[in-house]
Amino acid sequence: MKNILLSLLFPTLIFGQGQEKTANINPEKNWYFGAEIGTNKITSYQIGDANTTFQGGVLAEYYCSRHWSLSGRIKYFETGVSFYKPNTHSGSWFDLGSDEYFGDFKGAVISVPIDIKWEFRLYRNLSANIKLGFAYNFETKSTYGNYSSNLSTDYSKQYSSFDSSYGLNYFINKKTAVYFEIQYYNGASKGHSDGFLSNINYNADNILLNFGIKYNFKKQSK
Repeated sequence: MKNILLSLLFPTLIFGQGQEKTANINPEKNWYFGAEIGTNKITSYQIGDANTTFQGGVLAEYYCSRHWSLSGRIKYFETGVSFYKPNTHSGSWFDLGSDEYFGDFKGAVISVPIDIKWEFRLYRNLSANIKLGFAYNFETKSTYGNYSSNLSTDYSKQYSSFDSSYGLNYFINKKTAVYFEIQYYNGASKGHSDGFLSNINYNADNILLNFGIKYNFKKQSK
């Protein structure tokens, strides 16, 4: 998978190296549109399921200033949850234990994250960034298997979630940039168990590695 990602981005990087050196690029008040692919690690499996898949999406980003931008994306990736909490009842008259809880959810979503990004220059046109935002998710696959009888599986197929990321961005020229980021999704709860003071929720969580290219279609003045 790593070789596939490098083969897609390598021609763009070579193209950029062949261009004349450009001054520090300021993307302020410009739109960029792009596409991204990468890996998706499902971190909410607790019972040894396979947890790494492929994912991808498209991007629209507007730079409000040199260092701040707003972006919207449409992404598709798989998600899931598996958990097991054993019966801890002691059977004595003074019993502080809890019932057995278990479940196995496998799903896939179309996610629409909206993020605000702070981008700070490292060297010339290479920048690092931090993003924060929210996503609205539409489940396209919802498979609930082996759930304990004390749990419902009547969960909504549409829900909001929190996402955050950090990464690198490199402007090849005024119109084209490539980027890499690590993105964290905290999704909806797909089960719970009894805790000491409150319920323990089991959320669908993902870590996405995004490799992308974005392009400004605006005609540049001479």
